[in-house]
Amino acid sequence: MTQERPVSGTDKEKEIDLLALLRTVWDARMRIVKYAAIGAVAGLVIGFSIPKTYVTTIKMAPESKTGGGTSGGMAGLAAMAGINLNAGGATEGITPEIFPDIVKSTPFLLEFAEIPVTLTPKKANTPGERMTLFEYVTEHQKKAWWKYITAFPGQAVGWVLSIGRDRQEERLPPVDSVDMFNLPGAYKGFVGALSGMLSVEEDKKSSMLAAEVTMQDPLVSAVVADSLVSKLQKYMTAYRTRKTRHDLEQNIRQNAEAQARYYEAEDRLAQAIDQNRTISSESLRVRIERLRNERNLAYNVWNQTASQVEVTKIKLQEETPIATVVEPAIVPDHAASPKKAMIFIAFAFLGGFLAVGIVVVKSLLADTPQDGGTASAE
Repeated sequence: MTQERPVSGTDKEKEIDLLALLRTVWDARMRIVKYAAIGAVAGLVIGFSIPKTYVTTIKMAPESKTGGGTSGGMAGLAAMAGINLNAGGATEGITPEIFPDIVKSTPFLLEFAEIPVTLTPKKANTPGERMTLFEYVTEHQKKAWWKYITAFPGQAVGWVLSIGRDRQEERLPPVDSVDMFNLPGAYKGFVGALSGMLSVEEDKKSSMLAAEVTMQDPLVSAVVADSLVSKLQKYMTAYRTRKTRHDLEQNIRQNAEAQARYYEAEDRLAQAIDQNRTISSESLRVRIERLRNERNLAYNVWNQTASQVEVTKIKLQEETPIATVVEPAIVPDHAASPKKAMIFIAFAFLGGFLAVGIVVVKSLLADTPQDGGTASAE
């Protein structure tokens, strides 16, 4: 038969120690409340010190990928012109997975530097201050007070090192002519700051793209979000149609050259007929016939290149992607952060847990020597 295991003295001691520990925590409840209150006050200070940020979200549905073929009507038109549009396959657009990388790239972010923005008016019925996004990001960003403290040592070192040097104001080149290999420090700071304010994510279920812009000014947030979507659409169009645009440029150049050759051949034929109206000879007839054939050949080439230009224009229009904006940019009414209530509660709990930890550790440390002394006496 199975005998019940008797309760050992060690288990009873553990149970007694746990109850004693809980009693110690309960006796120190006022200290715990005091620490929780201190944490709550710290949470309020931190919550009100963090600058407000506003988020504008735009949702858009990019054009779905299609197969590598061309529509039947355009293929027939191309066949009449002697062109096979499906020979090289269709140009695929940008996959949604690489949109976040595009938005974080330096060339893409630099395009926002000269966007004009208007700050939210501080008073009703008054115009807001106007500036470029570069000026807003680099000169009009609020910071928490502790960031000024942590940045002071580095600034002080910079001031000391700059003593005795000629201070020349750095003139930034225009964004269009900036050298990417030697990007000025001001532009690097702008790109780094703006990179954390823009984001694009894909919803795997609906295949929709959500573009988010986080700014300290709600009006600037909406303006930049609208510009972000516009630039993404232009980027998609340029990427998708790059080969067709190159083909169109080549076809237009060839058409202009063919037209010039046709006009030259026509002028030579007309000149030969005018100069030899009264002369009748077999050699002259053969020469005029040859000039007429050259004129006809030049006309056929010119006509074919003109057809190629029109077909390529149709192809370019067909390949141009269209992104439908489902949720447009709306100026946010409420700040997305900081969450003052959450910070207040979190710091209050943190202060309470810290007090409980201190009480428990002190209680355990106080009991350790007594146990050692009892053991040595035995």
